[in-house]
Amino acid sequence: MKYVFAIVVFFQFLGVQAQEVYEVDPEERNNSIVIAKTAQDMISKGNYETASKILEPVMDKDPTFHPAYVNYYNAIRNIPQKTDKLIEALKSAMEIFEEDDELAYYLGNIYQERKQYDDAIKAYSSAIAYSKINGEDFPIVWAYHFNRGNCHLKTKKFERAISDYDYALKLSPDNSDILTNRGTSHYQANNTVKACEDWKEAKRLGNNSVDKYLNSFCK
Repeated sequence: MKYVFAIVVFFQFLGVQAQEVYEVDPEERNNSIVIAKTAQDMISKGNYETASKILEPVMDKDPTFHPAYVNYYNAIRNIPQKTDKLIEALKSAMEIFEEDDELAYYLGNIYQERKQYDDAIKAYSSAIAYSKINGEDFPIVWAYHFNRGNCHLKTKKFERAISDYDYALKLSPDNSDILTNRGTSHYQANNTVKACEDWKEAKRLGNNSVDKYLNSFCK
């Protein structure tokens, strides 16, 4: 006898709560798990194109299998010409997995790589908002704030960048990359003293990329 699991996804439409039911065949789910592991191995070996191709049927046949989207992101982000398909897949996934901070973060990363900073900031802001609901103990939550800060830095919104870097440091203390970029934001905001403090701390933590800033601006 074949058993079918039903996964219920709630959504809002015109103010009325409705639900969509996805039926998950156990054999299909087992197949999804095997393919995801195979794709993960391919990605680790740099076989991004093949990994993406074997994952696409999984997302179509088993749309509630979250790891498929994560692996698809890890594959496609290394294939710039296919990022439109990745954006489409992530948006579809976010309609299924509501308030999913991880997927929103990945979408932000793609937009940032494409220099669509306003779209990236919007996606990162969603990720941050969802993390407040889901919990900030997920290991990469600090990066939501860090990358939104990077977008603010690139669009010359230095005070907003600093605010994001401040929060990122609360979640990931002694992170030299955050300190380096916060230092750059302080410098651009005409606060050389704080900039040098951040760069010196980043240097103490082993980030040698700040040497050029220390030598040029902190003598």
